[in-house]
Amino acid sequence: MENIKRKESYYYSNLGFYPICGEVENKDSYVKEEESTYIQMDKIMKRLFSLQNKVPLIDFLNAVYKDDISYNAKVTYGDKEITSLNKDKVKFVSFYADMYVRVEDDNRILEYEIEFQTVYDNSMAIRMFRYGFERAAKLLDFKDSRNTIEITLPEPYLIVMEEDKRTPDEINLKLIIPKGENILYKVNVLKYWNYDLEKLYRENMYLLYPLQIFKLRKSMQNINKSNKPLHYKENKMRAVYIKLKKVIKNTLEYIDKAYNDGKINIEDYNEMTIIMENINSYFLDMYGKYENIDEEVRDMVKSFYDPKVEERGIQKGMEKGIEKGIEKAREESRQKDVGRVLKLLNKKVGSLDDRYIEKIKKLDSDKLNKILEEILDIEGMEDVDKYLA
Repeated sequence: MENIKRKESYYYSNLGFYPICGEVENKDSYVKEEESTYIQMDKIMKRLFSLQNKVPLIDFLNAVYKDDISYNAKVTYGDKEITSLNKDKVKFVSFYADMYVRVEDDNRILEYEIEFQTVYDNSMAIRMFRYGFERAAKLLDFKDSRNTIEITLPEPYLIVMEEDKRTPDEINLKLIIPKGENILYKVNVLKYWNYDLEKLYRENMYLLYPLQIFKLRKSMQNINKSNKPLHYKENKMRAVYIKLKKVIKNTLEYIDKAYNDGKINIEDYNEMTIIMENINSYFLDMYGKYENIDEEVRDMVKSFYDPKVEERGIQKGMEKGIEKGIEKAREESRQKDVGRVLKLLNKKVGSLDDRYIEKIKKLDSDKLNKILEEILDIEGMEDVDKYLA
């Protein structure tokens, strides 16, 4: 494999363009790591954005798109795999966008395309336009089309995880159409490194809490790839582990706060902590496990999550106990009414046979109370029969 000695270049795979910055010894190993990170990110985002409780997602969409979506809206996820014909090789080529979200809110239908990028590269506008166009074309109904075909692209949004001074607030793609009007395709960019936990909470983007660990990925990667002696790398990585545990603890505190404030439920709490543990384990496996902190992180998560489960269990138990207590009190009251009715009827119409007694014992409280209210009007068994019909 030829070595690459450039300051900056790009390599293209079926997952897109990958920026190769600085001196890279082996193009294949670089791309392999980037594709591995992409696949892992894809799994994480799919899990994070598909919580059973749709409130965190709707809060996030409202925060970034400002569309005032109601919590009653129907949310579905589009197919992320796009298939396109490669005419040169006469075959179909599949590529993947990160996330398509479709929202049906009253009479509105909103489609969003959300992309996640570990590091910024300036090809993203092209990729997102391509994904969005292919998605829109796939859904197009040509039966209603005559001379003009109308196509609506999903509204794009890009989240870049790691700091890069080149990252703009907005990326633009200008489509120049000869003898026609030019089209400007705009993509707003969220620079995740600028968002601490408090800012995510304040701006209703708490869905992204578990991704805070990504702020340490670059440091771990640089240490792992360093040519320094092993003991140097161990010491440096242990220092990162201290920061990592602090980030995890702080994130757990904010997940806990979101739960206490009613923004997430206990199932969301569990999912968000699992996602965070998975990211942690993935980074440790990828960049070298100089110290096994998995168990320590797991214990930290349990110290936050388990009391909530126990508390929820006690609360459910109390609710169930109260419900059972109410049911028991109602039945005891009904039984007393049965006794009063039997006693009064025996005085009014004489001894009741077993058949009448069994029927009266099965009456609900409303019918028993009606008999008690009208007992003075009852003179014979024919009057009793009307209450038992």
